Order: sequence, then structure tokens, then C-alpha cells
Amino acid sequence: MLLAGALAGSALVAAPGSASAAARAAGPGSAPAAVVPSGPGTELSAASFSQMTVDDAGGRVWIAGDRVYPDGSRDGELIGVLYAGAGPAVASAHMAAPLSGVAVEPDGSKVYAGQSEHVAAYSHFNGSLYPLDPIPAPADDCGRELVHTGGRLFFTSRPAASPGNCTDGLGSVGVAATAEGGTAGEVMYTSTRVHLEGGPGGLLVTAPERWSPADDPDLGIYRVTDGSDGNLLEFLGERRFTEDGTREGMDFRDAGFSADGSVLAVADGVRGTVLLDGHNARFLENRYAPLPEGVAPTAVAFSPDGKWFAQGGAASGDEADLTLAFADPSVERQPLRISFDDEAAGRRVVPRGMEFSGDGEQLFVVTSDEEGTRFWLHTIQTREALAPSRLVDVTHGPAVAGAPFRVSGRLDLDEPAPTRTPRLTVQRLSDSEVVDLPSVPVAEDGTFVLEDVLPERAGNVQYVLGYAGDEVHSLSEYWLVVDTVEASNTADPGGRQPARGAPAPSPAG
Repeated sequence: MLLAGALAGSALVAAPGSASAAARAAGPGSAPAAVVPSGPGTELSAASFSQMTVDDAGGRVWIAGDRVYPDGSRDGELIGVLYAGAGPAVASAHMAAPLSGVAVEPDGSKVYAGQSEHVAAYSHFNGSLYPLDPIPAPADDCGRELVHTGGRLFFTSRPAASPGNCTDGLGSVGVAATAEGGTAGEVMYTSTRVHLEGGPGGLLVTAPERWSPADDPDLGIYRVTDGSDGNLLEFLGERRFTEDGTREGMDFRDAGFSADGSVLAVADGVRGTVLLDGHNARFLENRYAPLPEGVAPTAVAFSPDGKWFAQGGAASGDEADLTLAFADPSVERQPLRISFDDEAAGRRVVPRGMEFSGDGEQLFVVTSDEEGTRFWLHTIQTREALAPSRLVDVTHGPAVAGAPFRVSGRLDLDEPAPTRTPRLTVQRLSDSEVVDLPSVPVAEDGTFVLEDVLPERAGNVQYVLGYAGDEVHSLSEYWLVVDTVEASNTADPGGRQPARGAPAPSPAG
């Protein structure tokens, strides 16, 4: 397919220009962080987007949507874009449209996609998809959502009460059977369309859509159990965003749990990002920098490694559509802000269009044009949001073969303060020999001194000085190249040096 050719060999990396410069440290009262443009994204073949999920075991981003062909025909397309691991750049499967919702087994062995009459299932191995027996499910005309959490696959079902009307009628949240004996069935019924979000430790969120601004949907948090007491879901808490009827109800766009499940972030179309306790759904203080004023929130995501928090939105002009910050709000550093405002990048982050890789090193973002008919996949390297580090003012003394050698310099770190005392790694390269030298401590003022003894043989010697970074600073490296000279014999009183190979003159007297 054309997409495979377009992605082959692609790193799928958005290049935010001088993102490090834009993310320089600043306290809460400082000027707003600069906004950097995204690089071009990789355009997807789908003409719609419903859901995405990250398969860390298989190293793929799975996306479900519909594809429209030049003759107007349409089919459902499940694609898995490779970012690590093995196999072709894109795995794909085509089935009847409409296609909505996607989930993956934790080990990456199976991928699921929602269809109107059932949930399609595929086994996955190194980029190849093999159809399995479909999973029975009630009819759905409004777009399924799928979540795999607590060892179980959950999905929504909602037949439209009338053509194109998904606000009336009765829907449900169902669970698929398991090979280990877990039975299938409905775990709850809903009077409106409901969204699902999974979390660590078997957490599950149900977030109904409001059918009017005055409606106040009830968000629920549950934990998946073994069902031994007859109840597969343990109720943890619920939350209405306005209980006195004086404000608009929850206008759900997306939700995401923190790495430990203690915080649930909700992207609300009215309030922006709302934080709830992940264990009881009570409101929490939001200490994160918000999206810029006027930017409509569309997506939220915490990284599984506990380090990052991202907020996505739909901005106009060159406002930031993406804000990437440390998950620990006590780190006083301006977030990285990125704008998607280019014909080859999309114009906005789509609802539910952000997910992190398991190690937190990459943030996958799906953007669309203003009409919502073209879609792009971006990969943001989270290191772009780290404070920069630099090795500067590096100087050295005489470079004489076999003699002591001294290098000095300074490690320059942007704020905030380092989380641990910095040390530099050092390697010496000469001829074909690579030697790891003892690490070098860095003083409080950033200065450092490296002392070594050069190889006996004159020639080219290289030192690689490295700073590995810390929780808030990026890594940096400096290559020092020196040409050593032979050690001279003792000079005579007139300052003359003996010819190479000649004996040194005897001292006078």
C-alpha cells in the first residue's frame, strides 16, 4: 500500500526546531514559554480517526479509522506504525466500514478493532496480522471504544435509536470472554454514548457524553477484579463536574491516568484540564500550566514512566496545540509548547490523539486538518522538553606523550537545579585503543578538572567527555582532539635540544 512506502525508513519524528531553547527554564512568574513549530508529520491514509493505542511489546502505534478511495468507496482500516521492534514499517488490515476503537493485548500478540456487529480480532507477529474469530458484541451504530485493562477487554455498544441519532436509546459497556474462563457479558448500561479509558492496576473510567450543555454526566472510576464475588468491577468513585446546576456539565474530550493511578486528568471542553483523585474521583488542585487562552482542549496523557504530562488542543494561528511538561508539578520549568500549523503537519491535536511510549521517551500525536478529513502522525522526542546542558570553556595544557595531561572546563546547566551532583564520564581514544577513565566530579560552580597521563606513543588522542543528564537536564557530549608530541631530552645550557637519537650532552663542570 502507498502508506507503507511513505513510511519506510522514516523516523516519524517531529523536529521542533530549537525546542530546547524554547523550553529554557523559567519560574512561575516569568514570561510565557516560546512556541515552536512542529516538523512535518507522516500523513495517514485514513479519512477518519476514532482511537489509538501504543503496543510497547510490538513497538507499534495502532490506529483505527476509515479509508475513502477515489471512487467514493470506503472501508475500515487498522494500521500499526512501527516505532521500535521488528517487521515492516506498517502493519494493516482492511474490513467493513465503519471501524472504530482499537485495543491491544499487553504482550502485543492480539489486536482488536470495533465494528458495527462485533469486535474484530487479529493475532500479530512482527508486522503481520492474521484474522481470528470475531468477538460477539451487541450492535453498535455510534462508534465503539475499546480498552484492555485488568487483563480484560472492555468495549462499548450503542445502536442508534434513529439514523444518525446517538443521543437516545440504551447502550452498554461489555466485556469479552477470556481463554482462562472469564465470561463475556454486559457490565453496565448507559442512556447516552460513553467513553472508556484504562489505567494501571486494572483501573477503568466511564465518561458519558452530555446531550446538551445543561446535562451533567456522571464520570465513574472502577477497578477490575477477578469477579469471584459476582462483580467484575469494583466501584471507586464518581464525579459530576457541576452538581448545583449553575454551570455546564462535563464536556468530555479525553482522560488519562498518572503512572501510579493516583491522578486522573480529564480534558474538558468547558474547563480545560481537570484533575481528579484516581482512587475516589474527588477534585484535585491543578498545578500544571494550562493550554494557552482560547485553545480548545482535546487530549491529555501521562507517560507510563511517571515523568511527563501532555495536554493537546485545537488552536488557531500559531498558538500552541501541545503542551509538554514534567509530571511532577513542583519542577518549576516552563513547558515545551508546540504548534501544529502547517499543511504537512495538520492544524490541531485530535480528541484522544495522544499516547506515550512505555519508557516515556516518545509522545505520539495524531493531528488533523480543520475539516477533520486528513490526519498526520507525529513522534515528539520528550528529551526536547529537558533543560539544556553544555560543556563549555574546555581547555588543556601541554600534550606530551607519556606525560601528565590536564583538561579543564565547565558544565553549563540551565535551570532548574540538577537533581543530583553531576559527574562526567570520560573515554580516551588512541590508535585503536578505547579506555574508560574514572568519572570526573563537577564543582558547585560547574567547573571540572580532568587529569590523565597520555599514552607513551606520540600521535592523535581524543577525549570524549559526557554528561548523562538527570531527571530535568538533557545529556551533552564534548570531543577534545589533541596531537601529542614526543618528550624532548634535556636541553643544553644554550637551549638547544639534542638531535633525535643523539645522546644528551654531559652537564658542565
